[in-house]
Amino acid sequence: MKKILFTLLIVASAGLGMAQTATNFTCTDCSGNSYDLFTELDAGRVVVICWVMPCGACIGPAMTSYNVVQSYQSSNPNKVYLYLVDDYANTNCTALDTWGNSNSVPQSASSIRFSNSAIDMMDYGSTGMPKIVVVGGANHTVFYNVNNTVNATALQNAIDDALSATGIVDLSNASGQLTVFPNPAADKSEIKINLEKSSEISLQLFNLQGALVKDIYKGKAAAGENRFDLSTSKLQAGMYLIKYSDGDKNSFVNLVVSH
Repeated sequence: MKKILFTLLIVASAGLGMAQTATNFTCTDCSGNSYDLFTELDAGRVVVICWVMPCGACIGPAMTSYNVVQSYQSSNPNKVYLYLVDDYANTNCTALDTWGNSNSVPQSASSIRFSNSAIDMMDYGSTGMPKIVVVGGANHTVFYNVNNTVNATALQNAIDDALSATGIVDLSNASGQLTVFPNPAADKSEIKINLEKSSEISLQLFNLQGALVKDIYKGKAAAGENRFDLSTSKLQAGMYLIKYSDGDKNSFVNLVVSH
């Protein structure tokens, strides 16, 4: 029995030692929006990256990946995303978009197109048509990495593991405790937080490169509804992250500035 347990410990330790870490990138998608992978993961999101040629052999696995990601949109809104990426960034966005729309992988808020060499499949070992990885968690872990095919159950299990590893409670999905309005914002926006008890909190604004833009509020907040004004008139148009922290948990919500 001791020998069996010792063997299992060795196997488990080897598995942990082989855990792969994602490689960061900062680039724009086909709509011109900027993304920084580690910022997305730090905000509690799980990203499924699917590289395609695009080609006929890519259709089935890409469709499966899209459908699995879509299945999370009700239970985990704003948490799980599909990045459909041209393999070597030598297919333009128009052609990639046409291929995706023609093969039941439409673009949406949770299904995003990229044709950018910054997202390099070689960062995750050998190439594949398609190649699919799942990344998430505070440690930017790779939970799934396959070439040429995909298993829907294994993909779903990997996403579940990644969601469990985020360690972030999203207050925006918890009975409306945290809201930002208007969003998109032109000159100003108002943040509302409902607290069960009086707490020391902080609100900070970050850009998608992970840089702190401003401290919105730090201090005591009363139980019940709290409102905080955020001036956006001098901010560049684009997407930002509002971070809420009370020392026990963190939450991130998107804010779009559009002048």
